[in-house]
Amino acid sequence: MDFRCPKCGSENYFVKTAVFPEKDSKLKFDFGTYYLKICSDCGYTEIYSAKVVDKDIKKIKKDAPKPKPAP
Repeated sequence: MDFRCPKCGSENYFVKTAVFPEKDSKLKFDFGTYYLKICSDCGYTEIYSAKVVDKDIKKIKKDAPKPKPAP
């Protein structure tokens, strides 16, 4: 993943997983998983929904060409 911190320009970061409570449309509480991408130098943090990221990864893997078996 290409990343350059928009605040300080650093390319160093780490990713943590966090779980936050959230409400659904029926006002029931649920827990959502999120990925926190944190700049190692200045602490700038971006938050990504794991549902969206994991869905995109599955789509990429599904669309990727399958390797041909060895003869």
